[in-house]
Amino acid sequence: MLYQLYLVTVLVACVDSVVSAQNFSLYAYGTGITSGLQLFYGDGQAYVGTSAPSFLSQAVNITLSKSDDGTEFVASPNGTVDWTSQPTMYVDTTDGAMNAVGFVAGNETAPDGATVTGFGLYGGWAFHRDDSSSIEMKFIASPTNETDVYLVKWNAGGTKSADDVAIALRTMAPVAISS
Repeated sequence: MLYQLYLVTVLVACVDSVVSAQNFSLYAYGTGITSGLQLFYGDGQAYVGTSAPSFLSQAVNITLSKSDDGTEFVASPNGTVDWTSQPTMYVDTTDGAMNAVGFVAGNETAPDGATVTGFGLYGGWAFHRDDSSSIEMKFIASPTNETDVYLVKWNAGGTKSADDVAIALRTMAPVAISS
C-alpha cells in the first residue's frame, strides 16, 4: 500500500512538471554576451536583453508555448499589447540568409523564405528542423546600439560578422547570485 501511494505521488509530480513545461521562456547563452538574457518581442522581431531598446514602438517580454501539432512556438505577452492574435515565431531558412528571427500574427504570412514550423525543444535547448535537415541551432545575437540588447538572427548561411555572437536559446533561466 505504501508503494502504491509513493507511485501515485511520483506520477502526479511528473504530470505536474510536464504541464508546467508547456509554457516557457527562452534565455540566450553564448561567449561574449551576458549569460541568460531573456528573449522578448519587439516590433515583430526577437530580441534578447536586459530591457527593450528605446527605438522600438512595441516591446514586451513573452512566454512561449508549442502549437497543437508541436512544431511552432506561439508567443503570449507578459504585459499589455494591441495584438489581434498571438504571433508565431519564424526563421528564414533560405540558403545563405542571415535574417532576424521574427513573429507573424495568425492572419499574416511569414516573409519569403521564412517558416513558422519545425521548432522544438531538445531538453531545454530551442532548435529548428526542416523536413530535409537535422536539428539546427543557428541563432546569432547581433548587437544593437544599446548595452546588453541584441537582435536575434537565424544564421542559415553559416557566416557572421565580427560583432555577432553565436548563441544557444534555452529554457533554463540564469541563476541569481545573491550578495
